[in-house]
Amino acid sequence: MATTTNTTQLVVIALAALAVLVFLPTLFMGGGMMGYGGGMMGPMYGTDAPGWMLFVGALGQLLMLALLVGLGYLGYKALTNTGGRADTAMEELRAAYARGDIDDDEFDRRKERLQDET
Repeated sequence: MATTTNTTQLVVIALAALAVLVFLPTLFMGGGMMGYGGGMMGPMYGTDAPGWMLFVGALGQLLMLALLVGLGYLGYKALTNTGGRADTAMEELRAAYARGDIDDDEFDRRKERLQDET
C-alpha cells in the first residue's frame, strides 16, 4: 500500500510540474512584439479592438488560471490523502486484539468493516 501511495504522489508531482511548465506561460501571452499593442505588424488589437475581444482574452486567462488552481488542489488532496484514518483505526484494532480486549470473531468482523470503508 505504501508503494502505491508513493507512486501516486510521484505521478501527481510530475503532472503538476508539467501543468506549471506548459500552462503558466499562457497566462502571460499577449505581450511582446506581436501582442495586443501590435508591434512590428501594426496595430492589431490596439485602441480599435471591440470590447468583447478584451473580455474574451481576459476570460481565457481566467479559465487557464482556474484550471491551474484546480489541478493544484487535486494534487494537494492526492498528496495529503494517505488513508490515515483507516490505518489508525486498524492499528488500534490490532492493539486491542493483542491486549485481549476483543476475541477472534470480533476482530475479524471489525477488520472487514474497516476494509470495506477504504
